[in-house]
Amino acid sequence: MKDRIAHIIRAKNLTAAEFALQLGIQPSNISHLLSGRNNPSLDFVKKLKETFPEYNLDWIIFGRGPITVSDPFPEFTPVEPVMATSVVEKTEEQRTSGTLFDQPEEVDAPTESPAPSPATRLKQILLVYSDNTFEQISPR
Repeated sequence: MKDRIAHIIRAKNLTAAEFALQLGIQPSNISHLLSGRNNPSLDFVKKLKETFPEYNLDWIIFGRGPITVSDPFPEFTPVEPVMATSVVEKTEEQRTSGTLFDQPEEVDAPTESPAPSPATRLKQILLVYSDNTFEQISPR
C-alpha cells in the first residue's frame, strides 16, 4: 500500500509535506508510512479517499482494479493471430511518436510460438497508461 500512496503523491506532483497538509495529518506520519515503519490506519485511508475521491478504494487498499474510479476495466477482446501476408499500415502519428517501448518491425514472417506447457503459469501483467503511470497485476 505504501507504493500506491507514493504513486498518488507523484501523480499529484506533491511533496510528502504538501500531501500531509492536504490530508490534515503530520508530515512525519507520511514519512513513516512511506518508509514502511507504520501501516496506514483506517482513519488515514478515509482521509485519503475524502481528499482524493477520484482514486479507486479497491486499488488503494488491495492494489486491484483500475487506479481511478473513472478508469473502466479494460474490455476483454480476443487477439486473432496475424497472418504472414497481412500488412499493417501505421498512421503518421504512430510513425512519428516513437516511445521507449517501440520495437523495430519484423522483416521476416513471424513464427508461431509454441503453446505454453500445462505447468506454465501467468506470473505478472504490467499495464502502462498514457500518463506514464503503471499498474502491476499478479494472479491470486
